[in-house]
Amino acid sequence: MPPDIPMPFSTAIKKQISKAPDGPGKLMGTHAIRLDFSVLRIAKATGATRQTVYNWLAGGPIAPYYKERFTQLTDILSAAKTAEHAWRDACSRFNLRT
Repeated sequence: MPPDIPMPFSTAIKKQISKAPDGPGKLMGTHAIRLDFSVLRIAKATGATRQTVYNWLAGGPIAPYYKERFTQLTDILSAAKTAEHAWRDACSRFNLRT
């Protein structure tokens, strides 16, 4: 599936995020689920791999290298009304191609 087409979060991933310890990964996951903002888009916006994003959403640590973009993307997701608005804002802020 191309990265520009959202892929819904599975029930298992939603459960994993809901059971994750409170922290930045759970916060991002909650906003991503609300908007249906895909893990592929999170990975592309932050420069991380999909597996790294899944680790964050499960409560794993965020390496300093990713921290700034991670925080900025979380802010974008929290303010967005739709996934498309969030994606356009992220592409603009991080100079990504849509």
